[in-house]
Amino acid sequence: MAITDSQDRYYYGAGDIFGVLRALQTERSSVNVQFDNGAQLYNTMVLEANLKERVFLLDEVTPRDGHRKVEEGITFSIRASLNGIKVHAKDLKSVRTLSNDSGLYYLIPFPAKLLYLQRRGAFRAMVPGSMMAVATCSNGEREEAMHGKIINMSATGIRVAFPGMVAPDLQVKERFDTLIRIQAQEQNLECHLEIVYSEYNKGRDLTICGCRFVDLERPTQLVISRFVTFLQREGMA
Repeated sequence: MAITDSQDRYYYGAGDIFGVLRALQTERSSVNVQFDNGAQLYNTMVLEANLKERVFLLDEVTPRDGHRKVEEGITFSIRASLNGIKVHAKDLKSVRTLSNDSGLYYLIPFPAKLLYLQRRGAFRAMVPGSMMAVATCSNGEREEAMHGKIINMSATGIRVAFPGMVAPDLQVKERFDTLIRIQAQEQNLECHLEIVYSEYNKGRDLTICGCRFVDLERPTQLVISRFVTFLQREGMA
């Protein structure tokens, strides 16, 4: 589950943290390591994430003197970028150094919390209720389609509110075939969405999701851009 601390968005749930670490592994993203007693940055990558055990494996850090610091039990933080998303976790410590034919690697318990914050590079327009903009999302992993109200939209993605608590939990990078209906403009758009984050708002009984568009076709991209521009021009943003 994602919770906002001040202006930052943190994941506290093991499932969400696993999803981000797994994505870093899959994308083979470079990960920066900074030890608490120094300013130098070291490099590594996530080799594996284990949800059941709530641990993950980090490759041996470079430059080489970073290995000594890991062995001494000095706590450290990690930073990475995942498709434009800022990832950060701190207060990490290796509990074991392992090795195989490829070299050394470290066993790290999941962090208590993990920052997963989208860097917004595109104008995001609020979509008023009068526009009656809804998204129907489905994939082969879920028995039923999800129907949600679109809260805002940019050229790169949307924010959607689904009624109740979505079960099973939405996963980071989970993809959906999506039909967007903007009833006030009589527009229907088919696209693919990928989950960036999700959080359950207990007070409103809504699951709020940030999603990015995936492989948008040019005609659909143009329609979305025109709609966002319309909202901005009409003062609805």
